[in-house]
Amino acid sequence: MVNIKVFSVMLLRFIKADLKYLGYICYMKAAFTYDYVCLPPGRQIERHSHHAWELAYVICGAGSRTVGDETEPMAEGEVILIPPGIPHEWNFDSSTVDIDGNIINIAVFFAPSVLDGMKLIFPESKPAVDRLKSLAGAIAYAGEIRERISGLLWSMRDISQEARLPMMIELIMMAANTAGCRTVGTNCNLGKSERRMERIRVFCSCNYSRDITLDEIAAYAGMNKSAFCTFMRRHCGKSFSEYVNGYRLEKALERLRHTDDNIAEIAYDIGFANVTYFNRLFKSRFGVTPRTMRKNNEN
Repeated sequence: MVNIKVFSVMLLRFIKADLKYLGYICYMKAAFTYDYVCLPPGRQIERHSHHAWELAYVICGAGSRTVGDETEPMAEGEVILIPPGIPHEWNFDSSTVDIDGNIINIAVFFAPSVLDGMKLIFPESKPAVDRLKSLAGAIAYAGEIRERISGLLWSMRDISQEARLPMMIELIMMAANTAGCRTVGTNCNLGKSERRMERIRVFCSCNYSRDITLDEIAAYAGMNKSAFCTFMRRHCGKSFSEYVNGYRLEKALERLRHTDDNIAEIAYDIGFANVTYFNRLFKSRFGVTPRTMRKNNEN
């Protein structure tokens, strides 16, 4: 049996690119990550893509799923594998939640270079890895293989990242059993500007609750500040400040309609340091103050 620590070092030598998945709260940087997600349905990350493979298992929740160019109903218990670069989004119905009002899912992300490392360390894995790399789009598992994958994902929940490593290899080999799987979406072939805009949108969806500097977002988009400002004006017809504040106001509207949270608390939570400024922007966008919007919604 290969020692786990030795195996980790061997595998990571072949990982040429870091996995940088922009998660719900922060960046995650590793060969693979395991996320057990339990949160209200409206707080899932919106349509996004990343440079990692994603294996997603819906434990509690239902609604619709958009992967690439396809939108389909989504059911509890489904297991989906999404290759790198394919935009995707899960939209959960508020009626399909647990007793605490949350949806629950598990998502595993792994860098493409993990597959290359597996082939070099274990040549026997080449057929399985090649099957995965030949996929034309995202796939949904069915039957026994779905049950085996979901069971393994669940068993990885309460153990350390180190203990997950051999299980991760088993999971990838299991996921390579693609016979009988159904394609549920292919890449939209986004242009360079669309891909850049999508990265900006995902960054905002994960970081809108804090101050985002122009230097930070421009660097994330791979541009200098001047070029970034020009890009935003041309692509969105507005400045980045207007763009991110618009996103914040939409989040505020959701909370006003679906929670009893204090208006000042909402303003601070979504990234506004000044409640008066928040009220002014909200009225400018929606035509009424936050307080009036809430009263209208109650009626």
